[in-house]
Amino acid sequence: MHPVITIVEWHGIARPIGSYGVMLTLALLLGACLAVRSAQQAGCDDVGALIAALGGAVAAGFLGACALSTLVLWPFVGSVSAALAQPGLVFYGGLLAGALGLFGCARLFGLPPVETLDSMLPALPIAHAIGRVGCLLGGCCYGAPTSLPWGVHAHVASGGTWLTASESVLRHPWPLYEGLGLLGLAWLFGARRRFASVPGQRAAGYVAAYACLRLVLEPLRGDPVRGVWCGGLLSSAQLISFALLLACGLWGFRQGRLVLARGLRRPVQPLAR
Repeated sequence: MHPVITIVEWHGIARPIGSYGVMLTLALLLGACLAVRSAQQAGCDDVGALIAALGGAVAAGFLGACALSTLVLWPFVGSVSAALAQPGLVFYGGLLAGALGLFGCARLFGLPPVETLDSMLPALPIAHAIGRVGCLLGGCCYGAPTSLPWGVHAHVASGGTWLTASESVLRHPWPLYEGLGLLGLAWLFGARRRFASVPGQRAAGYVAAYACLRLVLEPLRGDPVRGVWCGGLLSSAQLISFALLLACGLWGFRQGRLVLARGLRRPVQPLAR
């Protein structure tokens, strides 16, 4: 792991360039470019409106990721101020707030919100995968101890001692596991564009698929920073994953009933003689 890529000196002041920040910036830039291209391929030609909607989504996503991080840390550190002193980003907060931001900005700029959200896949999992590389380099989101030959040493990712991982213990490269899974989801939702017949089906399918991925990988994560519940059986991310799976299932059930109802209301055509 390499939390600091280099140190830049300017007028006697040393500024470290963090690998996490560099990878996050790269993820946002590449993800935005891929999202615009994907939306254009889906038939949207208003590039200016797309970029503006993406800007609103990114801003809302950052606020949501920071807010959820604070809420998750609050019970474990005892106060909001202590939680704010341990800065962090929680992806699920960014995902939910970013989706709401994109939905609102798309409507504001005259774009179809649900179709716009659908069209921007697979940019999201690709950008997320790049961000996870930043997590691996930065030492955050470290994995559980392992004896496997590809285990890595986690460096201290924060000034808070309660976040510190033992650097002498080999750990699962958890961000790499999720990054590979995200690339698989990017291929699936990029190569199978025609599997969705209802607006919102692609977005709901992706959320459900990522929730399943997170549920499977979460036991290999070793940092308690995002919170553990039910005596350590479940993490905050797993609880949110279950809630999202339930929401996607209810949405799919409702859409299925609507499609069935439309089919039953169709007039019966007489048989050709």
